[in-house]
Amino acid sequence: MGVMNASECLRAAARIESMAQDLYGELAVAFAHHPHLREMFERLASEEAQHAMRIRLLERHHGRAPWSEAELEHFKVELDAMLAEIEAVRKLAGSAIGGRRVGALLRRLTEMESRFASIHAEELAKSASPEVRKLFASLAAQDARHSEMLQKAAGLSMA
Repeated sequence: MGVMNASECLRAAARIESMAQDLYGELAVAFAHHPHLREMFERLASEEAQHAMRIRLLERHHGRAPWSEAELEHFKVELDAMLAEIEAVRKLAGSAIGGRRVGALLRRLTEMESRFASIHAEELAKSASPEVRKLFASLAAQDARHSEMLQKAAGLSMA
């Protein structure tokens, strides 16, 4: 497949947010016996669903974001990396659910959210319209909070 257009890029970004929502939803179920973790994963799933919805709305109204072909190709690489990251975390989650690797899982999720924040803030907002910049700056801020929340939970799980 060639370079994505802006609309395809935004649709792919929304799919990745939905995949993150699914991952957190699965973790909420898997950790149902740990109320603190369950509640945190439920909150993260809800916020990822909001991210996906906001990106879909943006795509519907601003699908022609002014990104160059080179930027769109770079976004495709970043989106592919985000997809691979979610899949890697999903595999780790399978081995962590027994409880012995919860700290490792939480640290990996922290890294994933930090990467997402970086991509949202530094990549997807580049040379886009003010509405697009504002949306991705907002998502980056939420991703940074997700990372902090997960880091705090990792510290608690190690105690």
